Amino acid sequence: MIRFAPFFICLGFFALAGCSLPSMDAEISSLMQDKAAHERALKIAEISVKSGNYLAAIDIYQKLLEKNAEDKEVLYELGATYLKAGAALQAIPVFERLEEDVADVEDKDKDEDRDIRPLLGLARANLFLYRPDAAALYFDKCLTLDPEAIDALSGLAIAKDMAGEHLAARLLYVQALELAPENTGLRNNFALSYLMEGQYDAAIDYLSRLALGPDSSPVLRQNLALAYGLSGDEAAAERIARLDLDTATVENNLRFYALLRRMSDKDSLRRLLLGPRSDKPVAVQIPSVPT
Repeated sequence: MIRFAPFFICLGFFALAGCSLPSMDAEISSLMQDKAAHERALKIAEISVKSGNYLAAIDIYQKLLEKNAEDKEVLYELGATYLKAGAALQAIPVFERLEEDVADVEDKDKDEDRDIRPLLGLARANLFLYRPDAAALYFDKCLTLDPEAIDALSGLAIAKDMAGEHLAARLLYVQALELAPENTGLRNNFALSYLMEGQYDAAIDYLSRLALGPDSSPVLRQNLALAYGLSGDEAAAERIARLDLDTATVENNLRFYALLRRMSDKDSLRRLLLGPRSDKPVAVQIPSVPT
């Protein structure tokens, strides 16, 4: 009989477990429902962001955080959505909170595993607020952790252009393009760095290859129109601008180009080209680092 003891012990174990199955099933069912509802909410928020309904997405993320304030992925998406909505000031404390959590992680020697997204978020927010020095500090931290982070290289180049350090910016673009030679956003920004320095011929030459090539887009074409406009070639600027814009917008842009040509203050010019977007019908679009 002794040899059967394990068998009876096992039966006793399952009998005890069986007594608690109903409550466990209820708990598991509840958790599964909560998880499914969470996933549905995230999907709705994602769709809202893609459709430009940022306020709806922000509301969903905030409600999810009411249930779990430590959900880092939801916090990150909230910060990223604030940025897409142009609410950089609201994004900063969200990314700061995430960065504090990341920095407090034990075993800091494993920097290669560190999530740099909060640093990128803080850098982008400062770019949006036209704070190139603060943005550069965060981008530098990103590159210390990941020297080949293209988003950080591109963002740091934009910060250098904001600060008027155009040669330094182009060296960073060259470094980034060595890693991603077909990246149209990088190539566009590289050309516009020449434009902001006043090297219009170089900007036009480079932008022409982009805007009139197989990877052309309205953004590239209108940046080429801007380059022609700043150089004083209004006929060429108008011809390119009309490829995508209606007559009223083209006329407004031509007046804007003329205004820019009269500006002798380079910093003011950079602020108009790189600062936060307004509702003016200006077709200059320098892609920011991806979010």
